[in-house]
Amino acid sequence: MTTRALAYLGASAAATLSILAVQALQAEAGGYETPPTFLAAKILPPELLQGPYHKIVGPVTVQGFLNHYQMQTKYGTFTVLGTDLLRMRVREAAATAHLEEINGAETLATSAGKTALKPLGTAKDLVTAPGKTLSDTVKGVGNIFNQVDAGVSATDPNREGTIASLTGGSKARRKLAYDFGVDPYTTFEPLGAELKRVASASAIGETATNAGLAFVTGGAGIAISVGGTSSDLRLALRDKSAADLEKAGHEELAAMGVSEGTIAAFYATQWLTPTDKAVIVEAMMHLGNAGQREIFIARTAQAKTYAEGFAYRRKAELTAAYVKRVAPVRTFVNVGGTPLMQTASGVVAIVPMDYVYWSPQLEGLISNAGTHGEIWITGTASPLAAQNLASRGWTIVPKASARLEH
Repeated sequence: MTTRALAYLGASAAATLSILAVQALQAEAGGYETPPTFLAAKILPPELLQGPYHKIVGPVTVQGFLNHYQMQTKYGTFTVLGTDLLRMRVREAAATAHLEEINGAETLATSAGKTALKPLGTAKDLVTAPGKTLSDTVKGVGNIFNQVDAGVSATDPNREGTIASLTGGSKARRKLAYDFGVDPYTTFEPLGAELKRVASASAIGETATNAGLAFVTGGAGIAISVGGTSSDLRLALRDKSAADLEKAGHEELAAMGVSEGTIAAFYATQWLTPTDKAVIVEAMMHLGNAGQREIFIARTAQAKTYAEGFAYRRKAELTAAYVKRVAPVRTFVNVGGTPLMQTASGVVAIVPMDYVYWSPQLEGLISNAGTHGEIWITGTASPLAAQNLASRGWTIVPKASARLEH
């Protein structure tokens, strides 16, 4: 289904959204609200509504408090759950288009030419400086065996294959992804195909194009927001294989008191990419002495879809930002399967939600959590939801991303 993209309404968008929500929501038995339907042009900023490589088409429904978007691209129309995930998909569509501009045949020829010279260079070095070269070679072999060991022990179903890790294909892919600011293990299939095509050609000569640097201003790399070490994490995602990341993450989670069984389940899930898992571990490390981090990791390991897994990645990032900017977390608590935070001032829930309406699920969450607390959401809430939460001692904090990460 296609529709004409409507103009963004600027400063009046919030007021229009509120009016639309009131009109669309119908009270059901028990005073609950039904999920609304929105016009994309009235809830999205221009850059997410439409760009050179995508367009949001059709109505936007709300399911599970997340907006469901239809993102139309030259590669097909994709259903995207949640505005945070949409922001990533828009970037990935643009990166895919830019990668397509890199001519595979030319890259292959250039790389092959460089490869052909390498045996001669190595042979010459063995003759003129055998001791140094042999020492370097032994170190290199040792590194290869370390990589093999990490790869064999890794359990992440989305990790690179051992051969790809050793031949340079995965390294070139990670470098490309870093330059373009995208996840090298992306679940957006068109991007994955282009990363594989260009990286495979580049790896023949172990060369890596810097074309992405023109795409990502300043070469910022993968979009991550975890404390003050995002730069270090981006570099690790570029330079380390998924197996290496898992090995390091396993040790870090164990040091936090997470059980072996939970760690194994976390790395075994297919609904988080190796990047997502590395980001979550990094976020957990930024929580100081917070107790029961196993509750968060265990729940994340139970994700049933990639959208759910990505939502827990965002939850982890926002939690780390909350600790940095607002208050420490004493411990996590499990409330009906949802990890909440216990702080000095009470219970805090940080949830990537686009639109919160009054529903049995929401009432059940706060009823089980206690007499008062805060819910930080990335989007907005209906007036009825805010009213009912307030009457029960709960405060809803909208636009959490803007408050915590900027």
